Amino acid sequence: MNEAVLLYLEVERVAPPGTTGPWVIDGYSLSTHPDLCDRVKEINEAAGEPATFRYLYGKPALVAENGVIVAFAAGTYIFCVHALQSDVDPRLVADHGPALGQAWTCVEPWPVEIPKDEGLAQLAGLMRVAVSRLDSSSWQTQPDS
Repeated sequence: MNEAVLLYLEVERVAPPGTTGPWVIDGYSLSTHPDLCDRVKEINEAAGEPATFRYLYGKPALVAENGVIVAFAAGTYIFCVHALQSDVDPRLVADHGPALGQAWTCVEPWPVEIPKDEGLAQLAGLMRVAVSRLDSSSWQTQPDS
């Protein structure tokens, strides 16, 4: 389930494994804006921490207990969630980000068309849906999942 995301995230290490500093995480260059890294943590916390926050290839990701990546961020404003676009409020859907198949939707990490608190609540709800769907047999049968 993680193959397409890992292919997108994968980059070469810039330092030996285990090297961590302000701009290097486990040997990988931190290629995501620190504010977006904080936002990913904030969304997960607002959702009740249904996933574990980790860095994959220097990018923040949320990983479910079963090891499936349910969200990740990159760059300055790319935030993708393992959710069908039909499950996402259209005001959250972003017109930028990688094409990872219909099982992934890129969303605005700081939606401007939704009040701040409501936007955070919707993103948190989306995280809970993404994690809960992993146990659903109907989710597993979706193409590109």
